[in-house]
Amino acid sequence: MRPLRRRLDRSAATEETLSRETVFEILRNERRRHVLSYLKAHDGGPVAFEDLLEYVAIRENDVPAEELVATQRKRVYAGLTQTHLPMLEDRDVIRYDDESGRVELTERARQVEFYLEPVPESRIPWSYYFLGLSLGCAAVLVMEALALPPFDSIPVAVLLGFIVSAFLLSSAVYLRETNRNRLGADLDEE
Repeated sequence: MRPLRRRLDRSAATEETLSRETVFEILRNERRRHVLSYLKAHDGGPVAFEDLLEYVAIRENDVPAEELVATQRKRVYAGLTQTHLPMLEDRDVIRYDDESGRVELTERARQVEFYLEPVPESRIPWSYYFLGLSLGCAAVLVMEALALPPFDSIPVAVLLGFIVSAFLLSSAVYLRETNRNRLGADLDEE
């Protein structure tokens, strides 16, 4: 079973940055997201095509490996080999070695990962959070400069320490959340 033919001409694809539309096109399909997540969880690969195929089939059918049937595997095999892997390879996001049957991420996959910051409906985006934190801290400093109570009795060094601590803590939480949302992070927990 050979999933793909290796494409030889990569020069044009590797020189340019992926457009936003291309990234959205890549991420629009759940099967492609499964491929990228699996590869990322395995440090970018290379991984055996058969292992990747099984992972995608398990995710797509929401069954354990031992319950997968041949038709489920064939359906995923056909979709991966005819559509999804060629599309990812054409955009130089993955590389497939036809000789060994191994698939791996390229450096370009990082451009896709940049767009993966899911924001649950119950939370605000981090950009708004940091904007609000900055405005709040600026307001505190203005009130201290104008000697408005209660800030007139708090030393500037204490206020600055509080502000730096707030940004440091917020940045640490943001970093943790970002790392948890990276491609393949859901596989690290298994």
